[in-house]
Amino acid sequence: MNRPRMVHQPALDGIRAVSVLAVLLFHGEIAGFDGGYVGVSVFFTLSGFLITSLLIAEHAATDGIDGIDVSGFYVRRAKRLLPASLLCIAAIAVLSATTDLFAGVASLQRDLLGGLFQVANWVFLAGDGSYQQLFADAAGQASPLEHYWSLAIEEQFYWVWPLAFVGIARVGRTHRGRTIVVAVITALFAALAPVIAAVWGPDAAYWSTPARAAEILVGALAAFLVAGRTLSPRWHLAAAAALVTLCATFVLFPSVGGPAYRGALPLVGAVSALLIVGLQVPGPVRSLLSLSLFAWLGRISYGVYLYHWPVFVVLDSRRVDLDTVPLFLLRMAVTLVLAQASFSLFERPVRNGFVRRPREIGLIALGTTAAVAVTAVLVVPAGTGDYWGGDDTAAAAAIDPVGEGTLAPLAVATTAPGFAAETTTPPPTAPAADAAPASTTASTSTTTTLAPIPPLARPMRVVVAGDSTAEATGFGLAQWAVERPDLAQVSILAEEGCGFVRGGEFLVQEWTETDPRCERWAETGLAEQVGELTPDVVMLLTTSWDVLDRRWSPDEQLSPVDPAYAQRIHDDFTILTQRLLDAGAAHVVWVREPIPNVFWWSSGQTQEDPARHEILYAAMDDIADAYPGRVTVVDLPAWLDEQQLSTDQEARPDGVHWSPEASARIARDFLGERLLRAALGI
Repeated sequence: MNRPRMVHQPALDGIRAVSVLAVLLFHGEIAGFDGGYVGVSVFFTLSGFLITSLLIAEHAATDGIDGIDVSGFYVRRAKRLLPASLLCIAAIAVLSATTDLFAGVASLQRDLLGGLFQVANWVFLAGDGSYQQLFADAAGQASPLEHYWSLAIEEQFYWVWPLAFVGIARVGRTHRGRTIVVAVITALFAALAPVIAAVWGPDAAYWSTPARAAEILVGALAAFLVAGRTLSPRWHLAAAAALVTLCATFVLFPSVGGPAYRGALPLVGAVSALLIVGLQVPGPVRSLLSLSLFAWLGRISYGVYLYHWPVFVVLDSRRVDLDTVPLFLLRMAVTLVLAQASFSLFERPVRNGFVRRPREIGLIALGTTAAVAVTAVLVVPAGTGDYWGGDDTAAAAAIDPVGEGTLAPLAVATTAPGFAAETTTPPPTAPAADAAPASTTASTSTTTTLAPIPPLARPMRVVVAGDSTAEATGFGLAQWAVERPDLAQVSILAEEGCGFVRGGEFLVQEWTETDPRCERWAETGLAEQVGELTPDVVMLLTTSWDVLDRRWSPDEQLSPVDPAYAQRIHDDFTILTQRLLDAGAAHVVWVREPIPNVFWWSSGQTQEDPARHEILYAAMDDIADAYPGRVTVVDLPAWLDEQQLSTDQEARPDGVHWSPEASARIARDFLGERLLRAALGI
């Protein structure tokens, strides 16, 4: 018996076209499409509808016998999905081994294997990548396989669903009974989605298969509901309403947080199902989505989705000097050419090829997958951690705890090699309207004639403390210390993900309690380490964590410009300074943090608000005024503006953390000398 085939519906290709276009507009950072990622949900529902419709037709053709050809189902899915997926992964592996296009992606080997074995969503959840960690992902350092998470969810569904269908057919002996069973299963998974969001957080709500299964299952339920029925012509009205609603979600859903991260996507699946059902009858929407342009884009949509993200990662604003819209059009053009070529020259020939036996196709699929996996392991560089991380330099530069003697000049009249007297006039930074005036007594942001630095009796001992931006900056200081062991020793005591403001919850997508390790570090851990090292200078730097919205009670939401929050910043910064001085630090240097410039994020973020950072600057200046001769403020942003580094994406690939080259330049040309001058009081 020949396998039943569905009648081709061009309008369903049109749904694919609209969905993939929404995703591309979102990834292209086109203004107004912050919710374009919802297009993935529409894909899920359409897949559930189509696959289940085929299974229902095949089941009906067996006259009620549970004779679903499960192995045949897997063969068809493999021939449809594996060729382009393996080609894309293999191409990325080769490019990573032969070029530096993905050199900054520490997790590339892991991501390749996750995509290859259809578990990318779980790999991302188990790793340190996160939709919530908006400081961790960078446009210039984005993995070219990030989009494989959605393909993994679909493929996991394809592995389970035909077997589940056989079980459902045995439980529900009639079509009505089977429809009820599928409805119950769909309802259970729909109810599970917000529970997962509440218990395991927004990343699990977005990435985990159980949280997203309802979107696929609602499509399966729609297939059961329409099978063998003649629908009322008025269903075309549902199609129109559903299409308008979906387009509204593309525009209105926020890119960070919102319903998608709270388990509400099954509702989007329900709207998608209404659209699919409405397209089963003639109407204006079916005619619109059946237009040849939509139908063409829908036919190649799988390849468009596969290839678009690697293309977008390679053709970014660092490599292509174009504005957002022209850059998007270029990326689109390249993506469409690749997708069409893949469809015509590779995907369709494989799908229609002479190899049809399950065993032969299984062996070919396993062999090809194994070959790509071996290639990924052998030729793709393994991840080395955060891209700003150092090698053994930090250990080589570390403070020698047994160092003796005070930091004193050997001869004030002579100048240390590499440093001379200079006159500096750093550009002014405009304070926020409600910010306190900057200090002129302890900050290096005023016009001064700097005295020469004399040779030293011993190297300056520096402790760098703060979050990951302090760590990235500290690696440059460590490199400088290795190059100039006569001038400095540097120990980096950074605590990633921790600011200096204590307690409460901060807002990133959702309210998150401050990690207890940050509390321990700020209250006792850092001071204890400083007491052991007795540094001449403790350099403090924090960037994003202390400017996020925060609350210390459930009924409040404060930003640093609110007086209560500003006072907490001032108090906690002061307490930390006093602790470090009491612990044995000879001098504390507060470094004004550069404002993040997250080039790839069109919606704007609180960490990029200058007014919030001005509150931190004002607190630092007040502390310097309160501790004359023992606390200094260094105006790093002013120097960066002067050097045009604040908007240099190669220097700060993710808009937050310095590259090793940039941090080394900052240390050699500016920060190292400023720390020396602070320690010597000159």
